[in-house]
Amino acid sequence: MVRASAPGTTPTARHQYTRRVSALFALGFAGIASFGVTLVSTGLLPPTPDRSPVMVFILSLLMPTVFLAIAVFVGVFAASRVGLRSLVAERVAGGDPITPELRQSGPRALAAGIVVGFVLAAFDVTFSPLGAVPASATGTPTVIDILGSAPVRFLYGGLTEELLLRWGLMSFLAWVGWRAAGGIRRPGSDVMWPAIVLTSVVFGIVHLPALAGLASLSFATMIRTVLLNSIGGIVYGWFFWRWHLEAAMLAHAGTHVAFLSLSVLGFLLL
Repeated sequence: MVRASAPGTTPTARHQYTRRVSALFALGFAGIASFGVTLVSTGLLPPTPDRSPVMVFILSLLMPTVFLAIAVFVGVFAASRVGLRSLVAERVAGGDPITPELRQSGPRALAAGIVVGFVLAAFDVTFSPLGAVPASATGTPTVIDILGSAPVRFLYGGLTEELLLRWGLMSFLAWVGWRAAGGIRRPGSDVMWPAIVLTSVVFGIVHLPALAGLASLSFATMIRTVLLNSIGGIVYGWFFWRWHLEAAMLAHAGTHVAFLSLSVLGFLLL
């Protein structure tokens, strides 16, 4: 296992730091690329009369790319200092192979994510009679629509969002809490749980703009969106804390496995 060093200490440390940043950024950019393909293939690019479609496309991807770069840099700096890990980051810096650890954590993370997906779907059904689910969000997509959303769900949701929220924000919040507590011993639950919960709430809030694009937001829909996404975020954050970033990614992907399965089943039963 290789722990991160601060950049600039030695040539070797700088090289390892660069490799960590590059590998994680490339991993996250795969999700941004899938988002761009989805924008083009589904015709969801917002029409802007004073800008060309190419410019609108570039601008649509620019902000998440900038945020991803910031999150990767912050995470590489903060994560190892508070005991948080990424198998990919460790491996590219000369650490142990990834597969053995994934064999231990992967199945339980994926299974936990699938359970979370079914639980959230059940909660969603509970919220529906309360008017908390936008009518436009409950339309019946085709199987092609459902399967076509898989790449952006798994790549952007499972990879990019976890790098942004868990690797970047949660690591930073844990580092701030650790420093506020003295920064001597590795942070315990008194530091990590607030970081997990706060990151999960932010995770829920950042889904509101996408929901606003589907329908007008009400207080009920906002509470439902933040609450359900926060539940998932807490589970992903726990896996990041107790295992590593890749376990959080697999748990997040497992949730989308459940969502996609339910969507296909719902289409077949209608």
